[in-house]
Amino acid sequence: MVYNDYELLYLIEDNDEIAYKIMLEKYKPVIINKAKKYYAYLKSNNYSAILLEDFIIKGYECFNSSIKLFDVNRGYLFYSFFSTCLDSCYKNYMRQFLAKKNQPLLHYQELDFEIQDVKQADPYEYVDTVYLEENIKDYFYSIDIIDRAILELRLNDFRYQEITKLLGVSSSKISRVVKEFKNYLYKKGLTEVI
Repeated sequence: MVYNDYELLYLIEDNDEIAYKIMLEKYKPVIINKAKKYYAYLKSNNYSAILLEDFIIKGYECFNSSIKLFDVNRGYLFYSFFSTCLDSCYKNYMRQFLAKKNQPLLHYQELDFEIQDVKQADPYEYVDTVYLEENIKDYFYSIDIIDRAILELRLNDFRYQEITKLLGVSSSKISRVVKEFKNYLYKKGLTEVI
């Protein structure tokens, strides 16, 4: 028997698993084709940290939320609604990976500093670097974990809004923590870092 989308959605609303499976099989090619399209775009930009399967899984998540959000009374087709939702879902997913802060952190500023090669051209530069690293380490170990997390995120180019969202702290607290860190560096004579 052939069902249209509205009948399947009505049955899915009543927790009919068979209707869900029929609907999923019907829209699986749409999910896979769009996943391939966006995956190919990332591949063409030499970004290989994500797999095609990740896009397909994200498509299934979008399918589930589209079923929940779809309103029959609006007067548009489920296919149009789902297609629009899937495009925006994939675009947001790609933006996450293309954002600088979410890419593999190749230039990550770690708090655990390694001893650098002593054969540098200028030995005073090496001493200054070690002094700076020791002072930063000492400061980080003297503050509480929330302040440490704030500074670590800020050093890795997170904006105040993002830190507020991640840690649930106010922007005034972030500003205060950053200012205290700058004052500490200033008192230690490390103003070139600021």
